[in-house]
Amino acid sequence: MKNKFLSARGFSLLELLICFVIIAILTASAIPYYLNAVQNTRNTEAVIWWGQVKRFPMDKNTTRQRADSIENKVNNNEKLKYFTLKIICREKEDPNESCWEGELHLKDSSQHIQYYLTTQKNLQELLCVPLNGAGDSFCQNQSSQDKPLDYTVDGKTAYLIRY
Repeated sequence: MKNKFLSARGFSLLELLICFVIIAILTASAIPYYLNAVQNTRNTEAVIWWGQVKRFPMDKNTTRQRADSIENKVNNNEKLKYFTLKIICREKEDPNESCWEGELHLKDSSQHIQYYLTTQKNLQELLCVPLNGAGDSFCQNQSSQDKPLDYTVDGKTAYLIRY
């Protein structure tokens, strides 16, 4: 009488290799979607923050000291978990228009998707500015535009994501 375990066969090396290749292909195709979903979640933090701040635009009489105070308060109190705020003064065509805008830069610069968010028109519009190919694809998905609508920030293409 033969032992039941001796006659049992395992998987051949070829079968194991095929399974490994299938799993590797599925994993490789899923990772970009996962990274995009994670970045969408992080981006929500910035969009919510912007939605609260845009109701309180800074006027042309706002001083650099006041802007620095707001920037430090937001960054030092860790109100933003994934971004750092920079308040900048951009030159405007109309001298009566406020120059103050906000930029939200990712804290982790080693991420695959590189971009930053910036405001325009005295904090009333939120733009996504890509810094690499993955960032460009991410910004396009955020804006639901096929191509940018002539938005440029500091010479870079930008996508309108909220207004």
